[in-house]
Amino acid sequence: MICEQCGERPATVIVKQNQQGHLTERHLCHVCAAENHNISFSFDQDPMAIHNLLANWFPKQQAAVSPVRKEVPACPSCGFTFQKFLTLGKFGCAECYSTFSPQLIEILKRVQNGNTEHTGKIPASYGTTLKIKKEIEELRKQMQAAIQDENFEEAARLRDQVKALNEKLEGGGDVGD
Repeated sequence: MICEQCGERPATVIVKQNQQGHLTERHLCHVCAAENHNISFSFDQDPMAIHNLLANWFPKQQAAVSPVRKEVPACPSCGFTFQKFLTLGKFGCAECYSTFSPQLIEILKRVQNGNTEHTGKIPASYGTTLKIKKEIEELRKQMQAAIQDENFEEAARLRDQVKALNEKLEGGGDVGD
């Protein structure tokens, strides 16, 4: 997608604004987004810096003006607060993960599109191998069904397909099809 403003660079930033109940969405390149919108992220910094990402998703909360002061939970080992984690992008010790796990679950849900576990992606070469193994498994099931039905010609054809796929796996032949 191309930037809606300059029409030259790829759109890498989506700016959503809620104005009087009407949600608008614009797709901009990083240059146009930095020039025209109040985004608290410097595009010359490391784009994967976790503290920059978290600071935009969880802005610093203003101190509430009330006579009752809300207690901020802190790590019992190092004294780190969750707000300090959002600022620095890292914890002070291993105990912080246990102390702030409820807040971390909310962050993970936002980062992982509602999931709390990262399953990752399968590398392309392994994904092809996995696909072939699943295909072999399916062909073997079909072969067993053909044997049960006493359709031996079909079973032999399926056996030959399994053999060819096994050779493909073992020999490393055209696995990238």
